[in-house]
Amino acid sequence: MQRFIFVFLHTLVTISVLISLLTGLRIASLTRETWLLFDGLLPQGLVHFWHLFSSVLLILCILAYPFYFFKKRRGKTGSVNVKQPLSYHRSIKNFGYTLLILACVSGLAKAFDATWLPLSLHYWVAMGVIGYLVLHSYVYFLQFGKKLLSQLWIAKQTFPLLMLLGFTVSVTWLLIPKVGNSLHQAIEVSTIPADVPITIDGIANESFWKTAPTLTVMTHSGVNFDDGSTPVTIQAVHNKEESYFYFTWVDETQSLSHLPLVKTSNGWKVTENGFYQFDEKQHYEDKFAVMLSNSCQFAADNVVHLGSSPLPNKPSNWHKKGYHASLDGHVRDLWHWKAIRTNDMMLADDNYFGAPITPRTGERRYTAGYQTDGKESGAYIMNWQWYKKDAIIPRRLPNPSTKYSTEEVLPWFGSAPYQTQHDTYPLGTTLPSVLYRSNRFEGDRADVRAHAQYADGRWHLEMARKNDTHSDKDVALKSGVCLWVAAFDGAQIAHTHHMQGIKLAYQGDKAL
Repeated sequence: MQRFIFVFLHTLVTISVLISLLTGLRIASLTRETWLLFDGLLPQGLVHFWHLFSSVLLILCILAYPFYFFKKRRGKTGSVNVKQPLSYHRSIKNFGYTLLILACVSGLAKAFDATWLPLSLHYWVAMGVIGYLVLHSYVYFLQFGKKLLSQLWIAKQTFPLLMLLGFTVSVTWLLIPKVGNSLHQAIEVSTIPADVPITIDGIANESFWKTAPTLTVMTHSGVNFDDGSTPVTIQAVHNKEESYFYFTWVDETQSLSHLPLVKTSNGWKVTENGFYQFDEKQHYEDKFAVMLSNSCQFAADNVVHLGSSPLPNKPSNWHKKGYHASLDGHVRDLWHWKAIRTNDMMLADDNYFGAPITPRTGERRYTAGYQTDGKESGAYIMNWQWYKKDAIIPRRLPNPSTKYSTEEVLPWFGSAPYQTQHDTYPLGTTLPSVLYRSNRFEGDRADVRAHAQYADGRWHLEMARKNDTHSDKDVALKSGVCLWVAAFDGAQIAHTHHMQGIKLAYQGDKAL
């Protein structure tokens, strides 16, 4: 019986550790891009789900190990009927036990968005586990040689062992949605009278902000932030018609330069460092995103699909990092504030994550389920006719009387269509890459009012939206809705994130 328990636990641990390592390396590839070289070997798709699954399985094995250990101590024989392992090997095993416990502790810290352990510890522990697996298997091979497999597996126990393994894995797999949905934080949305005036200006000088409940969540795994992380502070209030949110986050650099155009000896060119692969990390505006969902699954509610080709029968992505898409038939609302493109509009770009769209012929960038709400008019567009990495032709040039900056939008009526005879700019001249066709969106895409101010190394962003827009691309604001936030520091897609959803609890709501 002891032998059976040993083989059972050993097999489960092996399965969970291998899945955890492979999925963990895929997740790590978002920020440690060397691992993208192994894109074809790493798992793709809903990787966070499988990482959570393997982690729960590993924790269950660790909790079960004391039972096996004490049963073994009371028995007359060890786990395998062979000579005792060398003292060196005992040291290797103890090293492995320590690493697996550290992996679980550091993983739980990340799952609960805790700050009491270094964010990079989980990654380096995983590297240690890889080293341990090599040493552990090598020492066993030296000790037992070709007899290793027969020492670990007994043929007559194969069927009951497979049955028990299948049962354990199936039960764990069925539990994961419940576990994932239970991992969330909560924030109270205070009630304010409908006649209290509020200006969405990013200043938050209204009196109710002083007493509104505050929640701070540590977001991580971004770029350009200190250690890739930044704390985001959240407050929320509501009246019968609208909800108001106030977000602040640390950002030591205010990034307003958005893919500026520069005049070179070969013509105009987009200043970029990764934009060709749709992964710009240097010449991009600061951004902030809020996702809302009626469900609250761990790690962004199953809309993150990692890898170069995570969606069947859909195009690969250029950066090998994945797509956002909803595969369960439910829309996730997305409010996307952009420091250059939408801040002067006094809006956030109202978007959503839905089902993956059909690819369009000739389109370089496929965005899967990431789509914009409909609009009646208004837009920002890029100031080039056709994008090429080495050279572009601007759509419009500033009028002689127009004052402009690459950290601002070029107004449509302050510019004229590009003509070669008017392109007399000296080499090294820079132009804005963003054009406004009108001052703001109109229609569904304009549902979210927003404006931010930058001061003292922090962004201060206010957002407001009707509690129910009656749009099928929006999520109605009420108790039980979950929220996730992400900050971008001069990056196109490399944003911070947090694992647990934040469940809204509306003060006075009968559902509370």
